[in-house]
Amino acid sequence: MDEAEKAVSEGRVKLYIFKPSGRKRWIVVGRHQDYLVLPDAGYCSCSDFFFRVMSGEKPTCYHLIAVKLARKKKKYEVIEEDDEWHDTLMNEWLRRKYKVGKDSEALGEDSKPPSIS
Repeated sequence: MDEAEKAVSEGRVKLYIFKPSGRKRWIVVGRHQDYLVLPDAGYCSCSDFFFRVMSGEKPTCYHLIAVKLARKKKKYEVIEEDDEWHDTLMNEWLRRKYKVGKDSEALGEDSKPPSIS
């Protein structure tokens, strides 16, 4: 089973619907964090998308495939939230923690990058 199928079968694809605006946001719960997926725009907030898809190395990431598959199978969790939570959740989903180099630490929300001396 590939990663996209596994994400769907494990129930890691979520559709957030914000009320009363009706805004919808697709999320895939990944290994390290939750990823925002905009399937109609072909966008994902994961590092694989940023580094490999954007460079043309890969056509897509498994999170985008998982959302497409979940929609087709109608197998995803719907979560309703008040509009007041939209900006907070979007900030959480878009916060990136990329590792660069084998010894680098992921940067947390309050972390600062190491100084260059």
